Amino acid sequence: MYPYKKQTPNTRKLPVGWTFAEGRRPLHEETIFDEVVEIPLRGGVKIYCDIFRPVTDTKIPAILAVSPYGKNGHGFRIFDNIPFRLGLPESATSGLEKFEGPDPAEWCPRGYAIVNVDIRGSWDSEGDLYIEGSQMGVDGYDTVEFIAKQPWCNGAVSMCGNSWLATEQWATAIQKPPSLKCIAPWEAFTDKYRDLICRGGVPKVNFASFIFNKTVRGRNRREDIGGALEKWPLFNGYWEDKVYDTSDLTVPIYALASYSSGNHGSGTVRGWNAAASKDKWIRFHPTQEWFDLYTPRYIDDLQRFFDRYLKGIDNGWEKTPKVRVSILTYGNRFEPGPRWDVPFADYPIPSTEYRKLYLRDSGKLSTSPQASEDSVTHHVDGYQAKPSEFVLTFDKATTLIGHSKAELWMSCRDKDDLDVYVSIRKLSKSGEVLEHVNVPWENLPEGVNTQHDVPMAQTVKYTGPTGILRASHRAKDPERSTPMIPYHPHDKEEKVPPGEIVKLEISLWPMGIHFEAGESLLFRVQGFIDTSSDFPSHIEKKLDNLNEGRHTIHFGGKYDSTIIVPVVALPSQ
Repeated sequence: MYPYKKQTPNTRKLPVGWTFAEGRRPLHEETIFDEVVEIPLRGGVKIYCDIFRPVTDTKIPAILAVSPYGKNGHGFRIFDNIPFRLGLPESATSGLEKFEGPDPAEWCPRGYAIVNVDIRGSWDSEGDLYIEGSQMGVDGYDTVEFIAKQPWCNGAVSMCGNSWLATEQWATAIQKPPSLKCIAPWEAFTDKYRDLICRGGVPKVNFASFIFNKTVRGRNRREDIGGALEKWPLFNGYWEDKVYDTSDLTVPIYALASYSSGNHGSGTVRGWNAAASKDKWIRFHPTQEWFDLYTPRYIDDLQRFFDRYLKGIDNGWEKTPKVRVSILTYGNRFEPGPRWDVPFADYPIPSTEYRKLYLRDSGKLSTSPQASEDSVTHHVDGYQAKPSEFVLTFDKATTLIGHSKAELWMSCRDKDDLDVYVSIRKLSKSGEVLEHVNVPWENLPEGVNTQHDVPMAQTVKYTGPTGILRASHRAKDPERSTPMIPYHPHDKEEKVPPGEIVKLEISLWPMGIHFEAGESLLFRVQGFIDTSSDFPSHIEKKLDNLNEGRHTIHFGGKYDSTIIVPVVALPSQ
């Protein structure tokens, strides 16, 4: 139970100029607000939603925002705890939006109803709260079909939002509700175990507890995802229910991916790639998912997609490039900034050259291996421990787009297992380790420095792609693996006797980074992850891995330790 007064059903018109709170964006068109609308689910459970719609006699499509975060601005508001609200002042949105959802003040004047749904078990909705999984999709089906039958709806429904709201879309689309005409999953995992809370087989219990126990409210029982991870650290049927197989999807899809998210980057690509839909698009942005959701030019872009498939408007959307990739330069927010929306026909990009870079002595990377065997060792049992690093300086401009993969021969004399974290960083011509600032800040308080202000750096910087693997989970399924993405079943442990040398294949999440001649790639191997781009670093720093002592990387001779990177020739400007 939580201290929250139940709301009562009500319908009213919000006039032009109405504001949710002081400093919020006012409504610029009259809006109908249907508050606390009951949605019946199969089995007798009732959940609740709020509906915002334009004043019109014309039937309109509905866009659903489905999550446990509170349906009309009274719920979870993490923005208020993030420095400078990620560049989105309170005046940028009305406050009627769900956390990570579309703003009714923006979408109702565009001819859409926004339906904010509290899932079963959250807030006043009945039933027990499930942390994603197949039940979420079944409930999504019932919700879509209920809304499609409302007298104001034209029978066409889609969904919108980031993270949970996007994962809900994959889960619902798999159930194939007839009225779901398209989906727009803007950053979402498709495998909760591999993408979010046990990446590489390394449990992230603290993150699961923070998100699902501290941010989600309800009156009934809730699934304890952190407790489940402690009970079942290996992949089993419980976790299988939280994998979304998109291979049978045929609805139009507009997916959004990023580099900076430590939660969604790989899952979004996996879901999009696997989908059978002929009409599907993916875009990689260079900022941050919440910032992107409220960026005017991409609201317009998303409207074109919705207009085409929810209103049947022949607006030429199909001519939109199937893949649009942003490429980071790691410059400042003005010059040189990232290159936005570079078009390609598919992803991974068909013309990609996968280049092997071999680890060599003196901390170097090279396109050729060294003949003699060698090794380097680094401490792994403290967050101040220095990593092993290897560097390649580019002799000409080079762009890397896609997944990369590390193939490392490693051992540990102090423990029978290793949690290995790898990353790619960019170095300037002078050797400075660079960071990309996700949000193009404007009107910051005087004296704030985006590169060096520590509280801000916790949430807005991106350092580079990462990969994680627990050595005892190194087994892979060859039928489900690709050359760049090994599929680790994670269903058993194969401990590594102290001192034994084993080969580890570790996929790094997608990247899009441009290097000028004289700039360098830094490949780092260490016993922990640097920081999370999405949440304050203290959450990640509580990660309790099993590392002890020192890890040794073997290379040269028969130990062909490499990092494989995706080199792409860019289309002309």
